Order: sequence, then structure tokens, then C-alpha cells
Amino acid sequence: MTEQQWKAFAKWCLDNGQRKLTNEEKEAIKSAIDQASSLNEIVQVAFISLAIDSDR
Repeated sequence: MTEQQWKAFAKWCLDNGQRKLTNEEKEAIKSAIDQASSLNEIVQVAFISLAIDSDR
């Protein structure tokens, strides 16, 4: 998969997952995904974003 396909997949998972995030939080995470310059950075964004709703 290309980097753009990974980004699209990550955003799809964010939109269609069962996580309790506000629209603002989702948009911020999507922006971070868009700014990622490698698959490694996309994965880092995914792991860091898990902390946002970990106590909800």
C-alpha cells in the first residue's frame, strides 16, 4: 500500500471505529495523519490518539 492509502485507511478506521471521540478530536487526529511523512509517523499518531479516550 502507498502512504496515501495508509492515511486513507487510518482516517476510515477513525471515522468508523467505536471510540468515543468528539468531532474536534477526530479532525485533529486526521490533521496529524495528513501531516505524517511516513508510515512510522502514522502508527505513532494512532498510538498517541489512543490515550485521548482511554479514560472515557
